[in-house]
Amino acid sequence: MIELFFLATEIFIIVFTLYLFVYKKELAIIYIPTLIFAQTVITPVLPAMTYYIIFTLFILYFIYNNISFLRENPFTLALLLYYAVLLTQSPDIESIRAPLFSVAWLLFAIPLIISIYRKFEREILLKELSQAAFIILLIFVVNVAISTFVGYAPNAMYGITTGILYGNLFATDFNVLSLAIFVVLIRAVNQKSIIYFLLFVISFSFVTLSLRRSVMGLAAIGIAVAVLLLLTQRSLLKVVAFSGIVAILGFAIIANTSFMTVLIERYEHRNLAERELEEEKRFLEYEVLYEDMFIYEDYSPWFGYGLFDSAGNYGKGIFEERTLHSDLTNMAHSTGILGVVLYLLMIFTIFWKSYKASTTRTDRLIFFYCVVVFMVYTTTGRYTTIENIWFIVLLLMLPVAKQRETENHTFSLKKDKPALKKDVNLHKLPA
Repeated sequence: MIELFFLATEIFIIVFTLYLFVYKKELAIIYIPTLIFAQTVITPVLPAMTYYIIFTLFILYFIYNNISFLRENPFTLALLLYYAVLLTQSPDIESIRAPLFSVAWLLFAIPLIISIYRKFEREILLKELSQAAFIILLIFVVNVAISTFVGYAPNAMYGITTGILYGNLFATDFNVLSLAIFVVLIRAVNQKSIIYFLLFVISFSFVTLSLRRSVMGLAAIGIAVAVLLLLTQRSLLKVVAFSGIVAILGFAIIANTSFMTVLIERYEHRNLAERELEEEKRFLEYEVLYEDMFIYEDYSPWFGYGLFDSAGNYGKGIFEERTLHSDLTNMAHSTGILGVVLYLLMIFTIFWKSYKASTTRTDRLIFFYCVVVFMVYTTTGRYTTIENIWFIVLLLMLPVAKQRETENHTFSLKKDKPALKKDVNLHKLPA
């Protein structure tokens, strides 16, 4: 049965790709995280080169329609050229092919998203983003249901092999779910959609049972931000209704299922004392890299050791084949201080563009949420799992959408207030 699910999902990826090219055109950039997540869920039948070609063709198509996209973030070009130079020093390009393609797609996508967003109204972008998030969660829920039914857990994340299972999903594969849950929840409340709301509840429950603490925490923060967004539009009735529905559903789930029992069992099974030791290793990475670069001079502090090759190649093998976890230490090892600085300048540019374009409290709340998500995932690591950073940028850059003077700016929030005390009529943006 699991093989049929994989096959059906792979067929969906191909058919949906054709649909995006024909009908969504440039808006297809919003659905790339959906395609990447769907591919992560399955064990593909098609060769990996098929997916390299698909995503590369998408990038080329976006570039063709946005020739001047690099002016949106010149640090992207600098990083691409820097990676190209470092690639010439890599002893085994084949072994780093997957992360190399992923990071290249992401670097191109960041300025492309900004360039494409300027062509469309916010209402259109929000609708497409909500649909993309809905599909991600739908694939996630179906994957969990089928994997649980057949007992499929090849990775045995945290030793979980019974009960609710997650199939091929492992560790940072879950990251994009917190963002998708946030967007689906906002859509559910504003459109009063029962389907979106049920998907939110089921997805959040499954994520909670995964015990991925960063994803669980960020999803919970997303719920809090959603409530603040409702308060921003002075919809106290919506807040009360939402809180009541969540409380009733939560009680129903706890009372009629073994949710709490399973959660407690998994919490104890995960052995958090050992996990705390792992967290110490994560922060010890900074000290180890400092010693490698400046005390032992094992490799250049400016240019790093080599692209995507940290396993066993830092700290004189103190952590054996464990790869570096934090994004900043991973980048420092791969590209040196120069690469880290360029990356941070690129990230600062997109956040600054979003902040400058934000004119309402709704924009600022979403900006705050994206900052928190980015900081957490940068700490926990794996920037080569690009769908979560890609989705952050999709959500973060909504304020740069093409404006329409005749409509109020929402998410859709009808009574939102401007972030600064200026004439409200000066800040009316699209829904």
